[in-house]
Amino acid sequence: MKKILHFISALILLTSGTSFAQCDADTIIILNNFEFVPSELVITPGQTVAFINLEGIHNLDGINNSITGEPFNNPADFFLNDTLGDFEGVCMGVIEFETPGVYNFESSVGFDANAEMNLQITVDAFDLADLIQTIGLFNSPWAFQYYLPFPYMTDPGPWTLFVPNDQAVTDILTYMSLGQFDALAIPDFPEILEYHIAPGLWMEEDLYDGLALLSAQGQDLNISESNGALFVEDAQIITTNLTAYNGVIHVIDKCLAPDNLPGAHVMQVITESPNHEILRNAIIELGLDDELSFQATIDDSYDGPGPWTVFAPTDAAFQVFAEMMGMTINELLDSQFLYSIITQHIINGCVDDFNAFYEIDEYCPEPNPALVSTDINSGTIVTNLDNEPLQFIVTDSTLSVIGQQNTVNVIVTDLLSYNGVVHVIDAVIEPKLPEIEPGTCDLWTLELTSSIEEGWSGDALGVVINNALVETITVSEGSQEFIYQFGVDNNDIIDLIYFGNGGTSYSYKLTDGEGQVIVQWAQNSNNEPTGYSGIYACEPYDQDICEKTTVELINEFGYGWPYSSLDVYRNGEFDQSVEMTIGYSQITQINSYENDSFDFIVNTQLMYPEELGGYKIRSESGTTLVDEDNVNEAPESSYNILVCESEDNVSISEIKSEELTLVKMVDVLGRKQQEHKKGSILFYIYDNGKVEKKFNP
Repeated sequence: MKKILHFISALILLTSGTSFAQCDADTIIILNNFEFVPSELVITPGQTVAFINLEGIHNLDGINNSITGEPFNNPADFFLNDTLGDFEGVCMGVIEFETPGVYNFESSVGFDANAEMNLQITVDAFDLADLIQTIGLFNSPWAFQYYLPFPYMTDPGPWTLFVPNDQAVTDILTYMSLGQFDALAIPDFPEILEYHIAPGLWMEEDLYDGLALLSAQGQDLNISESNGALFVEDAQIITTNLTAYNGVIHVIDKCLAPDNLPGAHVMQVITESPNHEILRNAIIELGLDDELSFQATIDDSYDGPGPWTVFAPTDAAFQVFAEMMGMTINELLDSQFLYSIITQHIINGCVDDFNAFYEIDEYCPEPNPALVSTDINSGTIVTNLDNEPLQFIVTDSTLSVIGQQNTVNVIVTDLLSYNGVVHVIDAVIEPKLPEIEPGTCDLWTLELTSSIEEGWSGDALGVVINNALVETITVSEGSQEFIYQFGVDNNDIIDLIYFGNGGTSYSYKLTDGEGQVIVQWAQNSNNEPTGYSGIYACEPYDQDICEKTTVELINEFGYGWPYSSLDVYRNGEFDQSVEMTIGYSQITQINSYENDSFDFIVNTQLMYPEELGGYKIRSESGTTLVDEDNVNEAPESSYNILVCESEDNVSISEIKSEELTLVKMVDVLGRKQQEHKKGSILFYIYDNGKVEKKFNP
C-alpha cells in the first residue's frame, strides 16, 4: 500500500510542478473514487497531513457523522470545505495533528458517507500515560490515569509529574486506615493529584534550592536541596528525568498534600449533606462537632481524637423517631436524652488501655481504623460512644445494624473522609431511655442557660437527691440552653452543686411542677458561681415559720469547704451541718421560728483554717446578720443569732381575733412575698391563724 501511495504521490508531484507547494506535508492522503487512500493512517504528534482531491466533489468532515448525526468526538475538530478534484489533483488543505488520539473522518458530500468514504487517523505518541505504566509502580499509575480532572497524561503540555512510589502510597493508606481502592473515593482526591503536577518541562537540572513551582492545583510546590538530594516539599526525589513526548516524571518517596486539604472530615460530610440537617444540629448542640472535625489534613505529627465511624440517620428518620417519642424536632434537640440518642451512632476509633469507648481522648497516638463496609462481617460487634454494643448483619444486598431496641439498614456506605467514614442509615438507632416519672411532688425542671454560643465552657451543675448524685449537667459548646427534668417525692432533699469557675454569661433556674421558681442564679460581677443545698420538695406548710434564713458558705478559690462544715445549733440543740464539697459559693436555707436562737459553729480539720473561706448569714429580707467572709482570716463561730424576735413571745398560731388581719403572704416554700404577682399561687396568713391558698390569674 505504501508503495502505491508513494507512486501516486510522485506522479502527482511530477505532473503538477509547483501547484502543490501549499500542500507541503509529512504525509499525503488522496480522495478518489469514493475512498480515502489510505483509509487508515498512523502518525506521531506534530506531523502534518495533506489532503488532495483527484476526482469528484468531496470534503473532509471530522465533526459529525452525517448518517447518525452523532459527533465524532475527536481529540480536535477539523473540517475542509467541498472541493472539485481533477486528474492533476487539487489541494484541499494541510492539517497538523498535535493532540494524540484517534480521529475519524468522512466525506459528507452527497452519497459519499453512504458509500463508506471514511478515514481514520491515529496520532500515536509515547506520552505520560504510556510512560507511567513502564516505571515499575503499581498504585500511582491507576490514580493518575483515571482520576485526574483534566487529561494531563495525554495533553500536549508539557507537564512535570511528581509521582509517589508504592511505599509512599502504602504509608499514607496505613495512616488513614484505608484499603487500596478506598483511597480513590476520598474527598478532594482529584485536587490532591493535581498538586503533584506542574505545568512546563522541569528536568532535574532545572530544579534548584528555593524554586517554587506553581502546581496545577494552584498552590506552590517548593523545591529544596539537602546533602545533595532534591526535595519537593518534604518528599525526596529519588528517580529523575523519565521523559515522554509531553512531559517528564520524577518519582518521590512521599505523597504530597496541599494546605488545608483534604478539606473533608466526617463533620463536613454530614454538614454538606442536604439530608442530615437534624443530625448536624444535634451534634453541634452536644458540642461534638469539634471532635468530629479533627484530623482534617494529612499530618501524622498530630494525634487527635478519632478516627470516627458515624452511622447517620436521615432527616426523615429523625422525624419518624421524634413523632414516636411524642416530641417535635426542637423538643428532641432540647431533650436531656439527646446525648444518649446521638452517641448510639458514633464509634470512637481511639480506644486503648488508657481510654474507654465512651471517652474522647484529645491525644490518640495509635488509633483503631474507621469501620468501612469491607471490614464488617455478620456477627461483628463494636461499642459505640454511649458504651453500648452494636452488632451487624451482612447479606448479599444489605448491611444492617442491631442496636439496643431496633435494627436499622445502611442505605449508603463508605462516605470517606480523612478522619473517618460516614454510613447513611434509614432509621434512628434507638437507645434504652429511662422514663421520667413524676414523684409524689411532681416533675421539677432545671434550666441551664448561657448568653454565648460557647455554652458553659466546661462548667457543670450536679443534681443531688437525698445525698446521692443523680446527674451532672451542663450547656454544651455551640448551645445556649439545656433543660433537665426529674421526679421528686415529698420531703426529698435536693442539692445543686456547682462545678467550675463560673462566667457572667451563665445562669440556671429550678422550678417545680407548677412552674413556680424554687431557686435561681445568674452570675454577675457581684457574686460567685453558686450552688444550693437543703431544698425540701413539697415541704409541709408550717404557719409558725417566720422566715427562711440564708446560710452562704464561700471559698474564693472554688475549693469548697474541704474537711469542714458549718454546724447549726437551734436553741442550744444541734440542728444540721451545712457542707460545701466543692465550689465558690453555696446557699442553704433553714426555717426560722420566732425567738429561735442560732449558733453557727465552724467545724474544720484544716491545719490552716484561714484557707477555709468564710460564711454569711442573711435574713429573708436580705439583711446581713453575720459576715465572717474576711480575706486571709479564718472564719469564727457565731452565737446567739436571733432571727425572728416576738414582742410578746407568742406564736401567730396562738393569736385569735375577731377581725382578720393579713400578717403575710408566703409561696409554696414558705418564703415571704411582698406582692402577689400574676400567675402565681400564694398562701395568705391572717392574725387568727387562718391560712388561705389564693391564685392571682
